[in-house]
Parts: sequence; C-alpha cells; structure tokens
Amino acid sequence: MGKRVAVIGAGPAGAITAIALKRQGFEPTLYDKVTVVEDVLAAIKRDESVSVAFSQDGGGFSISGNGVKVIKHLGLWDYFAENHNDPILELNLMLFDGSDRITRNTHKAEKEQSIHIMRGKLQTVLMKAAHDMGINVYGGKKLQSVTQTTEDVTLEFVDGTVAVVDFVVGADGINSKVRRLVFPEVPSAVVRGTGYATVCDVVNPDGTDIGFFNHHAGIYSDPLNHRFIFTSRVGKTEGDVKIYLLDKSQPLEGGDDWRPVTDLPKEAEKLGDLLQSWGAVPGVVEGIRRAKRINPVNLYDLADMPTFYKGRVVLVGDAAHGTVPLYGQGLNQALEDGGVLGDLMGHFQDTEYTKAFEVYDQIRIPRTRMTSAVARQTMSRMMVSSYPQQVIARFMMRTVINIKEFLGKDDEVLFHDFRDDVRAAVPGIQLK
Repeated sequence: MGKRVAVIGAGPAGAITAIALKRQGFEPTLYDKVTVVEDVLAAIKRDESVSVAFSQDGGGFSISGNGVKVIKHLGLWDYFAENHNDPILELNLMLFDGSDRITRNTHKAEKEQSIHIMRGKLQTVLMKAAHDMGINVYGGKKLQSVTQTTEDVTLEFVDGTVAVVDFVVGADGINSKVRRLVFPEVPSAVVRGTGYATVCDVVNPDGTDIGFFNHHAGIYSDPLNHRFIFTSRVGKTEGDVKIYLLDKSQPLEGGDDWRPVTDLPKEAEKLGDLLQSWGAVPGVVEGIRRAKRINPVNLYDLADMPTFYKGRVVLVGDAAHGTVPLYGQGLNQALEDGGVLGDLMGHFQDTEYTKAFEVYDQIRIPRTRMTSAVARQTMSRMMVSSYPQQVIARFMMRTVINIKEFLGKDDEVLFHDFRDDVRAAVPGIQLK
C-alpha cells in the first residue's frame, strides 16, 4: 500500500481535498487541464499579485457557515482573514421589477458567519496554502485514461506523461473526465440553462454608488419566461451579476470552461440591450453595460449517483453531485467533501481505504442529495407556464421559506459542522 494521491482538478474542490489529505500524511499532487494554474503558482512563489486569467474569471462565491467550518478545521483561516468581503446576510427573491420580495435569512449572530469572496481570490488563497504545504501542482494535464489494478492506478495524459499512484480523486467538475472514464454507466450531466457570469463596477467615476445593489443578495426572476438574475456586491467597488435562462437549449460556446468574451465592450452593450428587452431593473442593465468581465456559463444537473467511488477512485464536488446553483451550497458541499474524505483517510489510512470510501458514501450521499433536491425544487418554482401558476409558485416559495426559517431547518445546512457526521459515523475517531 502507499499514500500517493492524484487529484484531478485544481479548482476549490480539488485544492481543499489535497490540503485535507496532506494534513493526514498522504502525498497528493494536483493536476489541472488548464496551464494557467502554473502561472498562478509561479506568481505566488515570487510573492507577486496574481493577474492571470484563471484568477480573474467568474464572479463571487458565498461560503456559508458550514464551509467556513471546513476552512477553520483545516487550519486555513489565516489565509482567508484578509481576502474576503462582506458576507451575504440574506437572500432576496423578487420578480423582475423588484416586487414581491421574499427574504431568506442566511445569517445568525450566534452562528458561524459566512464570507463572500471573488473566485480569483479564493483560487489564489487555496493555491498559496497548497504551495506552503508542499503540494505539487501541474497545469496542462488533460486526462486521457485511467487504469486500475488491485495495487495502484495508472493515469495517462494527452501530453504523453504517465503517473502511477495509489489513489485518484476526481475533482474536475460537472463534466468530469474522471467520472466518464471510471463510471461510464453514469449518464452525462444535462444542460438546464445557459447564461453569463459578470463582474462590474458598482461606483460611478465620481465615487457615488450606481444604486442597484440595494438587496445583498438579490435574485430577480421572470418565471413565465424562465429567466433570473443574481446580483451581489463583492467588496466596496465590484458587483457580481449572473444572468440565467433556464431551459434545455444547447450549451453556450466557452460556457463549460467559463472562457471570457474577447470583445468586452461589444458583448457588454449587447448583453445590456438583451436585459433591457427583458424588462430588467434599469440599474442592472446599467451595471451590465459597464461590465469588467463577462464569462459564458452553462448550467448542468447531474443525476444522483448511487456511489461516489469505484476501486481506488473517489469523486468530490461537482464531479460527484453537481446541480443548478439555486441553493448556494455547491462550493460549500465540495468543501465538506474534502474535509470528510481527509478525516476518514487519516483514520483508516491506506490499508483500509475501501472502508474509508464506504463511510464517505454513507456520510456524503444523503447530505448532497438533500441540498441538490432543494436547488432543483427552487428551479421548478422559477419556471411556470401561466400567470396563475406563477402566483401559486411564489406563494409556495414564500410559505416553504417561512416555515423552514421558523423551524430552523436551513440551520442544519448553513451552519452544519461536517465533523459531527464524521464522529457519528466513526465513534472515537481522533481528529487532527
């Protein structure tokens, strides 16, 4: 037996899992298909600010209390202390014109507080932590094949390199190549919508606020036309705006990799015109016209998997349970995956890895199915075919949110501690 681990995918799910495993005495290596991860790492080594595209793409992430607990348990909080912005305290669900506001509280003073962070800052923080722990990171590694034996796993990459390891973690996203190769029986994720993730300035040249981030965060929906817009302030000067059309259309070119548009002024004006034609709130239209970045995005939903492992290969994050981003738990559940897997491998070690994977399934499948179900239910209430259905759907949404808030049901997700699950599944476990 051995402790060599190849983590395929150097995004947040892969990085946090590699860090968790390293803390438990394993030797993880991160591999990513994009080459710019090495540029990020090189800048970190030189103690320079990171300005490459991989660090800038996309908008903001909200890390709820359950995700913050993972970060703290793994000893990473000092890396985040100066790299996050004001938390999202509530989620405001409105119609496109800002009316019929339904508020879901995501903050409680006595609970672990959430943080809001730009995608680029999050990636840089995790790469810095991985570097400090001695975790090797390789970019430009497109996976070609995975061959398992009873003793090890051989990985072949498109560039001709080969890696022989003891275990593989698939953290390569909703369209995971690891999953396609190792779990060919699992249906591919299906497109549930398309859209754009944008970042824009929220202040005018004279320093005044442009004024449309009045609700932090806001979801403006048009259920009859299956559209919604997510808005959130990220820091003092930037805003995160995501525009989605919920349908089963063809995926957008570049949407799988979040490749930014090349002609930003043209695309910003075009997207602003589109939102104006939809009847979006004027401030949102104005914000989009001054976008600093626009990334096409495809929304996928992966059918619930019966297991997250096969042999010596295990899946985490969207590779295991990706779904539509309508509960704000995608990243947080990925962080929990990494924390749980690290603790279990630390306890059972490489000699009992099958037991570790079995307990990982036992803990993670129920929780991720629960959060995915809520996201899908929310999506269904944002897609109607008639005005009476819209009224009923909004009533149901308001009722469900109020009941769950009264009973504290969301607390079980938003402020959950993954180590409670680990201790319950493995009585007497010693945690690092």
